[in-house]
Amino acid sequence: MPDLNGMMLFAAVVRAKGFSQAARETGMPKSTISRKVAQLEEQLGVRLLQRDTRNLSLTQVGVLFYQHCNSISDEIEAAKATIENTHNDVSGSLRIAIPVSFSQELIANLCSSFMRLYPKVELDVQFTDSDVGLVGEGYDIAIKYGPLQSSDLVARLLFERQPILVASPNYLKSNGTPATPQDLTQHSGILLGTSRSAPIWPVGKGSHKTMASFKRKVRVNSAVMVKQLVLDDFGIAMLSHSVCKNELASGALVPLLQEWPIEAFKVYGVYSSRRQLATNISVFLDFFTKRFSSQESLQSLMM
Repeated sequence: MPDLNGMMLFAAVVRAKGFSQAARETGMPKSTISRKVAQLEEQLGVRLLQRDTRNLSLTQVGVLFYQHCNSISDEIEAAKATIENTHNDVSGSLRIAIPVSFSQELIANLCSSFMRLYPKVELDVQFTDSDVGLVGEGYDIAIKYGPLQSSDLVARLLFERQPILVASPNYLKSNGTPATPQDLTQHSGILLGTSRSAPIWPVGKGSHKTMASFKRKVRVNSAVMVKQLVLDDFGIAMLSHSVCKNELASGALVPLLQEWPIEAFKVYGVYSSRRQLATNISVFLDFFTKRFSSQESLQSLMM
């Protein structure tokens, strides 16, 4: 039988996207975690992770094994939740609005795990970029990108992501590499946004921040499609570093204007102050915050 502790440490490495970060998050020495994962691979007789000096990725069997480790983690969490919620059973319905640009496969995996943990909660998940009215349209939670307008709603920060400007080597060879934000006005841009999004990128941060315009080639509300269009040499795009990590490592995409670091964008869970103490809302947002990065790590590590 595989060592349960080794399985949990292997999952921690995947979620943290590396041994060093897993060591910081677990408080265990990096050497100990590396040894435990190596012992687990020896015990199973397979390689779960491909390692080199710069990159870490899951093998095909590693992807499948990680999913089982997550299921075991779900069961452990469910056992804890059973004890924690003995006197306050989590139940009821939750209607949730999520931006279309979120990975629907990733959200589906999150919701499946959540429903296994909390079988008495009924979910109604709608992908929409409309500015939904929580009370008027019957939503309990809206997942939104910041900055947020001030209101009487409660906003909880869920996570941050670091955006980066990227282009393909072929596009840069044909069109030149921008050296300043002002140079972007001469370049085609692939805009991740809605029909109301203007062809402007906030480049830099703090006192070094400027609004850079570009020639919009296409606008789409799918990060996956934006990345593919960049890879197909149609222009420059601003994407989350985690979305294009593998392409940056392989050289399929090139980072631009790195001397102009961009402010991290923030994602919030927004809900009505009337429901501030609702247990199912609190439990879902706790779960979303914890598991989103975990599931995103799995996607970014898949070979």
